[in-house]
Amino acid sequence: MIPAASCSATTAARWLLCAALAALLVAVPNRVLACAGCRNPSMPSAQGSRGELDASAWRAGASLAATAIHVIHTAGCVDVTQCTEVPIQPLYLHDQRIYPMELRLFGEYALGGIFGLELQLPFRAVRSAIRFRTLDGQAYTPLDAYVHHRNETIYGPADPWLLLRIGQKVGEFWLAARPGLSVPLGRTVEDPFELGDLGLRHQHIQLGTGTFDPLLLLEASTALQSVSLDAFAQGQVSLYENTHGYRAPTRLYAGAHAGTNITPALSASLGPELSHDNAERWQGTIRQDGLLGRTELLGALRVGYQLGLTELSVSLRVPLWRRLLEGSEPAGDFQNPAIISFAVTQAASD
Repeated sequence: MIPAASCSATTAARWLLCAALAALLVAVPNRVLACAGCRNPSMPSAQGSRGELDASAWRAGASLAATAIHVIHTAGCVDVTQCTEVPIQPLYLHDQRIYPMELRLFGEYALGGIFGLELQLPFRAVRSAIRFRTLDGQAYTPLDAYVHHRNETIYGPADPWLLLRIGQKVGEFWLAARPGLSVPLGRTVEDPFELGDLGLRHQHIQLGTGTFDPLLLLEASTALQSVSLDAFAQGQVSLYENTHGYRAPTRLYAGAHAGTNITPALSASLGPELSHDNAERWQGTIRQDGLLGRTELLGALRVGYQLGLTELSVSLRVPLWRRLLEGSEPAGDFQNPAIISFAVTQAASD
């Protein structure tokens, strides 16, 4: 027989979880102004392995993340008699939908009580669909149709991560740092702005950075009597240009969560996360019609189910606040309401 106090605690946790989910959905901003060049989509990277791992033990898993982006921006000229664009055409709309997905495989092996090795193998797919419309909503065929956008799917391996785990239990806290390196295996493209200025067909979507980038992941966690707490921070910095003259933005991602067990096998956690990208550069220049910077405060909800040494989890991240820096190009509408991810993790000892 389950004690009444335990039932009350379980019921309260369920109500709290439902209320938190409702609050996240209500808080989602409908749209923000965005620069017309926000066309190389990125998602906050998965944290990969989390928590303590005994000496000579291993942990492996996979996560699948997806989101939907809707961008509408103007092109053409308000006054065709004084137009400097090529080709000359009246003002019209690019109505673009982008669906990024990422499958990330990861594995970790503990070399001893402190050190461990981790490998993350990401695969990305980005589906893009475009409609051209007049300002009153009618279908329109631009003179340079499909030079900038096309109905297409870009897919392939992204840049793998190689990480060294350095972790230690300090009192009731697990603390770890994972320095590492990203390996440039993902597809990159020629300078799309240079090609666009020449009126040539080009691509903005890239699967990698084209450079070896240093990484640093930090982690802290503890389990109290009825609540677990964890925090993380990670960063990726591109130090130089790739062979196409592209230097990827610095990417920072951090968060903190509080969790509880709803049942012995079912757990949930909730907390804020912060994602930031600074400006990208092409040929050493920040293009005013490109990515100038993006900062998001996210609300993250994660639910996990334990099956022996295997954990299944689903996560929902919704933007509570978002800022996209604008350049000299006319601002457009940008919508990206949520990121959803599924993960499975298996741990075992030798």
